Amino acid sequence: MSKRRFYELLQALRFDNDDRKDCLKTYNLAPIIFLFDDFVGRCTANYQVMEYVTIDEMLDAFRGRCMFRQYISNKPAKYGIKIYAMVDARTFYTSNLEIYAGKQADGPFNVIIKQRLLSSD
Repeated sequence: MSKRRFYELLQALRFDNDDRKDCLKTYNLAPIIFLFDDFVGRCTANYQVMEYVTIDEMLDAFRGRCMFRQYISNKPAKYGIKIYAMVDARTFYTSNLEIYAGKQADGPFNVIIKQRLLSSD
């Protein structure tokens, strides 16, 4: 496959259906939510967390166009997507993830991220 053909296919790649604008009104991660939920579900199903668990934020470096891209001045990569992770402190296995997508509209996603990470365990 040529490089040009790859980029043409990449432009047409979508993870959501046609009601994207309606979904974006309630949740900023609507385009990738099904893929992300599947990944997190597999992480949760494959590992039972032990007694030492920590929740921390990480900044995944990203400079593209994204409405929930964050700027954190004290990080090595200043721009990126903020991800909260619940990690087993002994094995460093990530059992649950949540992407910070900015302030959410009223609804099921307008909950403090750390509470949602703990409740889904």
